[in-house]
Amino acid sequence: MKQNKQEYVTVIIPKPHNVVGDTETVVGINGVMYQIQYDKPVSVPANVAEVIESSKELQAKILEMTEAEMMRPGKPAMAEL
Repeated sequence: MKQNKQEYVTVIIPKPHNVVGDTETVVGINGVMYQIQYDKPVSVPANVAEVIESSKELQAKILEMTEAEMMRPGKPAMAEL
């Protein structure tokens, strides 16, 4: 039987400001689900850490795009909506 040695890394997922009540998130890779607590160091396989990092980068990009759209000239202010 072939043993699969995986490299593990420690990650910390900060709790998003818009999440209320939840204490963890779920990350899935190839049908394997990992339940990861917010704001606590957790040791996960390297490929799971890559997915988490990619997700953080995507969330930052979405926030940047959303803020840019909100500040677009000619767009009504929130108070006007």
